[in-house]
Amino acid sequence: MDKKGKLQDDNGLDQLWQKLRSGDRHALGVLFSATFDSLYKYGYRIIPNSEKVRDAIQEVFFQLWKYRKNLSKPSSVRAYLFVSLRRELLNRKKAAKRREEKNKKYYDEEFDPLLNYSKWDEILNLQEKESKGLKKAIDKLTPRQREIIYLKYYEGLSTDEISKILDIRAQSIYNFMSESIKMLRLFLDR
Repeated sequence: MDKKGKLQDDNGLDQLWQKLRSGDRHALGVLFSATFDSLYKYGYRIIPNSEKVRDAIQEVFFQLWKYRKNLSKPSSVRAYLFVSLRRELLNRKKAAKRREEKNKKYYDEEFDPLLNYSKWDEILNLQEKESKGLKKAIDKLTPRQREIIYLKYYEGLSTDEISKILDIRAQSIYNFMSESIKMLRLFLDR
């Protein structure tokens, strides 16, 4: 090991790998410490999010420990760790994209019918022509803005409650509401 506690060569990594396979928890920690910086720098290039990269590295090492009895000896421990981290990060990226697409589909398909435009007509005392225009104006709002309007005006929730439900800061709720109201006022002022 060098002055920083890092292994100088792959031979040391091979020895740690063997100890890890035989159940040496300390070897797992040393392997983690010896490779963390390199893995982190590489992972950050794939997903530039410190927390996500750190979580993925921890997951790789958790899986190593969990399946240590089934591990074979790779030709290069370093390469094995990089491949494992890359796979973990890309899987997480795909899962996040799937969640995002699912949420978008939910917002686009499921959330809009919840907005009862007739309630807006009643509140604002609008004529039929104006009502159609209001619907168009509301449709121009982002799904997040429509959801916040729904929670605020249809469900009567407070800003703090909406903040907790959507897992965003209360100030963001105020900003979304302000933008939404501005857009709707533009419609009403025509």
